[in-house]
Amino acid sequence: MREPTLVVIFLRGGADGLNLIAPTADPDYIAARPEALRVLRTGDAPGIVLSHQAADADFRFHPEARPLADLFEAGELAVIHAAGLTDGTRSHFDAEERMERATPGTTASGGWIGRWLAEAQPEGALPALAVGDTLPGSLRGWSRVAVAGRLNDLVLAEGNDFAPLLASRLRAGFGRHPLLGPPVERLTALSDMLRARIGTPEGLRDYVPAVPYPDNATLAPALGKVAQAIKLDLGLRVATVDFGGWDTHDEQAGDFARLTGQLAQSLMAFWRDLGERRSDVTVVVMSEFGRRLRANRNNGTDHGHGNAMLVLGGAVRGGRMLGTWPGLANEALDDGADLAITTDYRHVLAEVMQRHMKAEAARLFPGFAPAPVGIFG
Repeated sequence: MREPTLVVIFLRGGADGLNLIAPTADPDYIAARPEALRVLRTGDAPGIVLSHQAADADFRFHPEARPLADLFEAGELAVIHAAGLTDGTRSHFDAEERMERATPGTTASGGWIGRWLAEAQPEGALPALAVGDTLPGSLRGWSRVAVAGRLNDLVLAEGNDFAPLLASRLRAGFGRHPLLGPPVERLTALSDMLRARIGTPEGLRDYVPAVPYPDNATLAPALGKVAQAIKLDLGLRVATVDFGGWDTHDEQAGDFARLTGQLAQSLMAFWRDLGERRSDVTVVVMSEFGRRLRANRNNGTDHGHGNAMLVLGGAVRGGRMLGTWPGLANEALDDGADLAITTDYRHVLAEVMQRHMKAEAARLFPGFAPAPVGIFG
């Protein structure tokens, strides 16, 4: 029996949840934004209706999110709206830090995924992977996280005939060191395994996915690397992928449509690429905060509060919009400006960790009492 895998996609910059999944019939929504910053009900590119809604507001996906709508209607994707960080801040850095630590008012260290890794101590050659150049805050607190833009980067002396010699020298030089010996052994063992599985006499093979990925330079290649690691049976339990660019203060319409299309198409390609491994995988899509209800003078939106979260999985009871919708009337807004939060994002993460990863969720979020949202039924 295979172990479950969690993939977390973080939309850096504060994605506009009210433009991704919009209450298109809400009069306050219509009054607050020009047509370019709304999902419309008519015209050449209307939004895509959700068959299950949290309120009578004609919620629709952005027209560029068709693949997300398809996953939703297939019962594999759940939407949790009006979710987020309850001790909010409009600073990107502070909001990301608080959300990835997930420990307000406590002295617990590390990130919420790092705490699980430190407690679970998963085996395998590659238990945790951060795709990119930096370690996200959620993975802090555990030493065995690989940070790489591609799996080939984890192979020692890629393309060099002296790779076996380098590995042996590393083992000989550090093997007996009490601190450096274990990580060096894990590094060389992972390198050896990857070389055996993707190596040829001519060098390392490029990954050939089961389905084509969209042609974009950020999210699609990153998710392809995650799919490759899962299908190579490297023991991957957690992977994180950052997808930036969502800080849409100016001329939001074009950038948001482009980013939404990349998110939806890349996630669908990843899901199809996994094939029968989908039953082992759950994907969480989140952002540090949403955007303000009212458009600004630059045809954009400023830093807000409540947002939408997405959970995709083979065991997810999708096709439903979960949580409580607070409405957008002025008296319902947070500080008279923002979508209010009715679901603490930690409830979503805790349910995923407990139901999918078989973790004791309360231990991962100290000082917090998680309650089920209904993602898994």
